[in-house]
Amino acid sequence: MRTKMNCLLLGMLLCALMIWQPAVWAEDQPSLKTFEAVGTVRIQGEKIVEAREAAISSGLAAAIDRAILELIPVEIAAANFSTITELCYGNVSQFVQGYKVLAESRGSGFYRVMVQASVSSGGIQKQLTNAGISMGKKNPPSILLMVSDQRMDGTDVRYWWGGASGSTTEKPAAEALLSRMLSEKGFGIVGYEIVAGSDAMVPVHQNSNPGNALIAEIGAKANADMVIAGSATLQRVPAVQETDPKTVKAIMSLRVIRSGSGEELATVEQTAVAPNAEDPAGIDQMLATLGKTTGEELSKFMTSAWQKQARKSASVELLIEGASQLGNYSAFRSALNKVSGVKNVQVKEMKADKYTLIVEYPNGAKQLADALILKPFDGFSITIQDVTQNQMRVILVRGQQ
Repeated sequence: MRTKMNCLLLGMLLCALMIWQPAVWAEDQPSLKTFEAVGTVRIQGEKIVEAREAAISSGLAAAIDRAILELIPVEIAAANFSTITELCYGNVSQFVQGYKVLAESRGSGFYRVMVQASVSSGGIQKQLTNAGISMGKKNPPSILLMVSDQRMDGTDVRYWWGGASGSTTEKPAAEALLSRMLSEKGFGIVGYEIVAGSDAMVPVHQNSNPGNALIAEIGAKANADMVIAGSATLQRVPAVQETDPKTVKAIMSLRVIRSGSGEELATVEQTAVAPNAEDPAGIDQMLATLGKTTGEELSKFMTSAWQKQARKSASVELLIEGASQLGNYSAFRSALNKVSGVKNVQVKEMKADKYTLIVEYPNGAKQLADALILKPFDGFSITIQDVTQNQMRVILVRGQQ
């Protein structure tokens, strides 16, 4: 009974995928990517049709796996595996716009299919980001916090790098809120103790809001990838009438600076209001909520900036042998250009039978090799050897293996 029910559900899923209207994903078209994957299931008795449908469904799930692992590193995927499973596999049709079967076979009691699926990486990324899962590279960016705060009715500005009168050299409450929230998002938080007593801090002892150039230098000294700088202030809101409640307004104004270069990656300003100025618990709750919403916005900007930087610098070197058969080489180049994530292909060196290509690809040589080995070719096949992190050797072999 369970087998029949599973087959029925798989059939309904596949029907939904086939009749799905493309207009639903019109706004996400730029984020659609193509992935090839293989699905395998055991044939139950003579139920060939059901096995084929189940194999296709398995292949589509594998395509989503590949899309997820292109967006986030294995470590983060493993740490959030249960959440990702619930988000991304409960409704495959939410992310797969269409597919086609490239090849299929059955033997030894199994049905196997190779599918090519159009997957909305943008849709997956949105779901993961909304769930608080970091999109960072394998080593998430490290963050130094330089956020001052000023309490209501107070004249002292609190910041940990202060070294003069008028400031309090202690970690502000706003930093503690942001530190906890960003740590939960997967970012590394650099302890300010690393640079607190260094010469780099002397120019900013009396400045609660240093300029970007100084902040970038301090971030580099602390070995942080980025610095979040700015302020959090509490202000009494003037009452229009004496009988009006005495409210408090909190303002959190922050910017993200890339260490070393001083590039300003993002600015965020958020405000919140507590209805009772005499209620410390209410004010603390307001600050906690403000820190969470501000941190959410910052994490999105930082994740996007980190991904762009990682992908910009990533490249893989391909040593192509058997390139003298120009038709085969041309077909291979065409397939390489269609691999999801490949941004640019350049020829580094050309010899009689060997070409060297530089491929802009963010996920390393191993994943690129996995993608290429699934590609079907007419009249020739490929063998991939000597795969390292950023290099591999590809042999174009005449005839099919």
